[in-house]
Amino acid sequence: MFATEAIPSASRSWSSQARQLVDDHLGKLLGHAPPSPVLEAMRYSVLAPGKRIRPLLALAVAEFLDGPRQSALQVGCAIEMIHCASLILDDLPCMDDDRERRSRLCTHLQYGESLAILAAVSLLTQSQCIVASHDALPEGRRLALIQLLCETVGPHGLSLGQYIDLHAGGALASLEAITDMHHLKTGVLFLAAARAGCVVAGATPEQENKVLRFTRHIGLAFQLRDDIRDMDRDGVNMAARIGAAEARRKLRDYLDGALAAIDGERNAAVLQGFVRDFF
Repeated sequence: MFATEAIPSASRSWSSQARQLVDDHLGKLLGHAPPSPVLEAMRYSVLAPGKRIRPLLALAVAEFLDGPRQSALQVGCAIEMIHCASLILDDLPCMDDDRERRSRLCTHLQYGESLAILAAVSLLTQSQCIVASHDALPEGRRLALIQLLCETVGPHGLSLGQYIDLHAGGALASLEAITDMHHLKTGVLFLAAARAGCVVAGATPEQENKVLRFTRHIGLAFQLRDDIRDMDRDGVNMAARIGAAEARRKLRDYLDGALAAIDGERNAAVLQGFVRDFF
């Protein structure tokens, strides 16, 4: 069974330090010069306080595989830009029509819808630029990462997940359909972060399989935990369908499955610590 007592508490200092690295690097990548209203809206979205769970996952996987931290940081920040672009678009009136994100006004309310859309598009393209320009990685790995990020956003990834969420409402027919939607809206970006860490580290197929087993469970756990917290909100909600008690049992099963995937590995403590910090 999942037990946080078994996971080294020193991991908390790792997460705090790694989150600060991510925040600092995002600030550098989205520097103020030259000034631009689009850049200002990009910075407003990306530099808002956040958990940075996706770039931290990329860093944790790279460390698990003895990969280069700086390259994992660069790619992790690219993934965070994609995540923030998706949030800007999700919040628009034609999408989820939200007013607040990360305890402040959504980007489209702060800057207007047109500038928010331009900021989201620019974040998506900037994410590719910072990977393409990272000379510390061999060209083949950079190309693999760019392809990975494009596929993650595309018509079979985040975009499809948002479409299903918008058009299905509460009418998804089965728990499997809800799980599939959760995978597309949340899980694919977790998997992209994990795969990015594997690419950066030059993982073997066996290593990548273990990392992806771990990550699939983590992605499902993350979404289910949010559903447990939001059971009273409208929309597709797994926890509301199966009940709070069953949802908590399922959450524990997901976390157990994640830890089982890396059990006995030499650097397992860093991924165990990732689970402890976020769950």
